[in-house]
Amino acid sequence: MRADRLWAAAIAALALASCSGDEDKAATAPIRLQLTDARPAPDEISMPGKIDPPDGRWIRTGESAVYGEPGMPALLKLSCENGSVRAIRNVPSDDGAKAMLSFVGYRGILRLPVSNDGDKWAGALASDDPHWIALTGGPFYATVAGGGKVIFPASSTLGELVDGCKTRLAKGTERDSA
Repeated sequence: MRADRLWAAAIAALALASCSGDEDKAATAPIRLQLTDARPAPDEISMPGKIDPPDGRWIRTGESAVYGEPGMPALLKLSCENGSVRAIRNVPSDDGAKAMLSFVGYRGILRLPVSNDGDKWAGALASDDPHWIALTGGPFYATVAGGGKVIFPASSTLGELVDGCKTRLAKGTERDSA
């Protein structure tokens, strides 16, 4: 077996020695292209794909932010409850089923453990968790078992909701420690 390794090393050395000519230099030379219609990248950042649905929008009511089409059930609801942000994705499944609701954004990923009550997936996470940046740092998409992928536009509403919830969490912590 040792002889096999020696033969393999010798063959590799011969192959490398044969590649040191002018052909090798030509093969590794950079290729230069003239870009006549080069334009700067757009200022807006968007996720690959189209926003779902095209006329959907974020609406803030009190301690909640809801995304969906006017007059239709919400695709996603986020709310502040006792210092945690609760996410609800309206997709039916088996009562008691468990899954991960994944949020993928440009600045991070949040995998939220959720359970289904037969009508919707729901789960919560402390508002001071750094993974909320996946939703507050720009456009993002969400996916959960049986729910497909929904692409959401960036919204300052989400940052305001999470930051406000962090403030309430900090105030609650101060009261508990007093």
